[in-house]
Amino acid sequence: MITSSHNLGALPLADAQRVQRRLPDRPRITRYTIRAKQLRLVAADPYLNEMLLEYCEQALAYRRSREGALRITIENAITPLLPHGKARLGTVAETLGVSSRTLARRLAAEGLSFGEILEQLRSDLARHYLADDDLPISEIAWLVGYQGVSAFSHGYKRRTGMSPKRMRARLLARR
Repeated sequence: MITSSHNLGALPLADAQRVQRRLPDRPRITRYTIRAKQLRLVAADPYLNEMLLEYCEQALAYRRSREGALRITIENAITPLLPHGKARLGTVAETLGVSSRTLARRLAAEGLSFGEILEQLRSDLARHYLADDDLPISEIAWLVGYQGVSAFSHGYKRRTGMSPKRMRARLLARR
C-alpha cells in the first residue's frame, strides 16, 4: 500500500494526483513539487560532481572486471554509509532488504566476509582520495568512515604499511 511518505514527486503529475486522492491524509501534489526535483542546486560544485562521476565510473568498471555481483552490490550499499559511520552488516542487510543472517550466509557461500569487503573498499577509496592534493586528510578520514584522523592513520598504516601522508607523497610524485 502506498503511504504519504512515499515519493510521489517521481510520478507523472496525473498519476501522482490519482494516487494522492487515495491517501488518507492527502498530501498536496502540485506541478511545483514535482518540478522542484529538476532544479539545479545553487551551491552545486560542477567540478566536484564531474570528478566524482569520473571516479565512480572508473571504479565500477575496475570492480566489475574482477569482482562478483554480490561484492559489488555490498560495496554499493556500503559507500554512502561510510561518511556517517553506519557501514555495518545489519545496516547494509536492511538496505538490501535481507536479514543480517541471510547476508552473512550469502557472503560465506562466496568465500567473502563483510569485514574484508569493508576494509578493502575503505583502502581503495582512501588511496584514490589521497591522490587528490586538495582533499585534507581529515576529510578523507571522514569520507572513508573513520571517527578521526588518528584512527584513519593507524588503520591505513596497518592495512598498507605506510602512513596516509607518506602514501599521498608517493602518489603525487608519480604524476
